[in-house]
Amino acid sequence: MNRPVAWSHQTEINRDRRLYGIFWVVMFLLLVIGLMSTTGPAVSAAELLVLEGGSVTLNVTGHEDKHDLKRMSWSFYEQEIVVYSHKNSDVDYDCVYEARMEFDVNTFSLRLKNLQKTDSGLYKAEKALHGKQKETVAEYRIYVLEPAAAPTLTVVSNWSSSDSCSVTLNCTGLNVSLISSCNGIVCSQEEGVTSLSISLNHSTVSCNHSNPVSWSQATMDLKPLCPLYRDDLAPPAGMSPCLLKALLVTVAMLL
Repeated sequence: MNRPVAWSHQTEINRDRRLYGIFWVVMFLLLVIGLMSTTGPAVSAAELLVLEGGSVTLNVTGHEDKHDLKRMSWSFYEQEIVVYSHKNSDVDYDCVYEARMEFDVNTFSLRLKNLQKTDSGLYKAEKALHGKQKETVAEYRIYVLEPAAAPTLTVVSNWSSSDSCSVTLNCTGLNVSLISSCNGIVCSQEEGVTSLSISLNHSTVSCNHSNPVSWSQATMDLKPLCPLYRDDLAPPAGMSPCLLKALLVTVAMLL
């Protein structure tokens, strides 16, 4: 039985469409494979927190393999700040950053010195091999932070008797405050304020203000505010005021 001419023609059209679709799928896969082979694997940026005026070293992995290496560069927000040519071991610095940078021709690491807040941003290391496109081998996102501001420690209220005391203090750093009550032995600590803390060492209260890269401190002597710390009642080193009080009461009972 002979097939109709129209049916055979439609079959050929469908076959051509399938072949056409397969052709473009193969071309797309080849394009993806080509891009992966030339650009290399994706590199995620490591985050670094640095104190203003401080230094940091940006490292590169895989620097041991220098085969076919053409050039190595570091950039800040896509602007090259140092370029190393492997053929003649020449290092070219951007004139704006030259005085504050050190490039190691063996490890390709970059040391940044005297960092300022304007130096915060994305730093990227790229290498280029002969006959290939350049690829990113390291990324760092740097945040330059100011030193923690000096805190203030003030007295909110004070109550005392001959054998006890309660001093309420306000520890303030920038726009954050921490209220603490000290009884001559310990100081209470509020929860939820991570940048401020209060501690008691003998008769000295310390208010500490910190950020991820530094800390600052203010202190206050409790002796004028708390009779437990009068010179004639000051406990020996390592003895708490409560223990001293108990000893005095015991001696009085024996007498």
